[in-house]
Amino acid sequence: MAPRTLVVGLGRFGSALALGLAERGCPVMAVDLRMESIEAVKEKLAYAVELDATDVDALRSIDASACAAAVVAVGEDFESAVLAVAALKEVGIARVIARARDHRQARILRAVGASEVIEVETEVGRRLAEQLANWAR
Repeated sequence: MAPRTLVVGLGRFGSALALGLAERGCPVMAVDLRMESIEAVKEKLAYAVELDATDVDALRSIDASACAAAVVAVGEDFESAVLAVAALKEVGIARVIARARDHRQARILRAVGASEVIEVETEVGRRLAEQLANWAR
């Protein structure tokens, strides 16, 4: 069985990630502050709960440290993303991947402990450029 992944934030990116992992047979724990986001995915995931991922005690209550990796998919509230990365590191998750909107946010997320940072718009733009360049050949 694949290692468990924790997804923090169930907006468009986080939901797509969590559901994509689940479709591939990966166990996913997902948390979000909004119950409506949880309701939208809970039937398809191993575990989904309304939870503040910036709260170390809340993360411990769901045994977040049992996850091999965590992805902070929070896009709108950068302060919460930073605090979630710090909290996940504090509970002992070694691989914390965080979403950033730009290079400045990426630098800050790395400084607070993110193992990897993904700039979603930049990554998708590069992939599309590669696809289009290959298609044109």
